[in-house]
Amino acid sequence: MDELELLKKDWKKQEGGFPKLSYKEIYSMILKKSSSIVRWIFIISIIEFLLWASLDILVRLNGMYAKVEQPGMDTFSLIASVISYSILIYFITRFYLNYKKIEATDSAKVLMENIIKTRRTVKQYIWVNIGFFTIAMIVTMGYILFFTEEFKNQPVGNHPPIWIVLVGTLILIAVFVAGIALFYRLIYGILTRKLKKNYKELERLEI
Repeated sequence: MDELELLKKDWKKQEGGFPKLSYKEIYSMILKKSSSIVRWIFIISIIEFLLWASLDILVRLNGMYAKVEQPGMDTFSLIASVISYSILIYFITRFYLNYKKIEATDSAKVLMENIIKTRRTVKQYIWVNIGFFTIAMIVTMGYILFFTEEFKNQPVGNHPPIWIVLVGTLILIAVFVAGIALFYRLIYGILTRKLKKNYKELERLEI
């Protein structure tokens, strides 16, 4: 049982309403836990940014982009990279600002509002990233399959039926996107659920 639960039990045992000191202690504990959770969201987003940047650099150094970076696709690759990094930097900044707001909160009502804003920001971050990855994958895979020289120069008889190509591509994209969604659900989902629990504790505290 954590420290907050122990404080709540002691609080309930006391008579004559809830003492002012106990209220402050419990609020302080919830504030500390919420601040720590949002700090971890911020830290994990930075780690994610560094991992994606490292992977991108590694792939470029190994020349794995060479097949798709042909006239037209090289521009898309550059734009996609800029958008991807811009999304990450934008949300990292918002996570940091959310952390600073929660850290400086001085009332339960404001803390509850900041928790809601933080959870909303995390959800927006997840959906924006999933949407971007899906679009980028569809465009990239479509270009590789139908517009690269390797595919166009193959004899017609060597081409599988178009529906098999499309279904296989969609399955591959779905698996990739599902993996990204699962990653976000496991990492950020755990933290946002803890924030939701803190929000409910604040609701009880204010009743």
